[in-house]
Amino acid sequence: MGMFDTIYFEKKYSCPFCGSSIGSTQTKEFDRTLTNFHVKDCISHAEEIRIVKEGLFCNKCSKFTGKNVYIAVLRGILVGVADTLQAARRMLEDINQEKLILWYHDLFKIFREQSREKENSIRFMRNVINWFEKGRNKKKKDKKTGVDNFLFIFDKQYLNGAKDPLGAIKRYLAEKQEGEAE
Repeated sequence: MGMFDTIYFEKKYSCPFCGSSIGSTQTKEFDRTLTNFHVKDCISHAEEIRIVKEGLFCNKCSKFTGKNVYIAVLRGILVGVADTLQAARRMLEDINQEKLILWYHDLFKIFREQSREKENSIRFMRNVINWFEKGRNKKKKDKKTGVDNFLFIFDKQYLNGAKDPLGAIKRYLAEKQEGEAE
């Protein structure tokens, strides 16, 4: 089968054979990075305007439903999924520039949050290496250690008391998962 991307529908389809709900389709028309996409997600390059036809398959019984869906992409953003080519064309025509700009603002906000999270994760990994390689986990608290620990101000709660790097990483990931759940 190879690599593909998954496009999630706003409205689900029903399989004519088993009656299952079909909420997505897979496609090899974009970057094929095993990414999940929803309406308003950036799916390709900003200059791309196109409609992609995909067969609708049932995930439960693995049969082709006999229907196609049409994935509408405007300026790299997934605008929607339609039942017909004409409906997909209307989706592209109906998007005004203001709406598209607002979507880009939302996408840029998500990009900044993800970039910040990536930077924080990289800093944490470097701090874990530094903390344990230099034996800071075994040092007694004194004035020099206190000043030294200032370097780890953002990650001390994960590092202090951790017996090994794996323990620190587990603490870090547990807190991140709690934050995502909230």
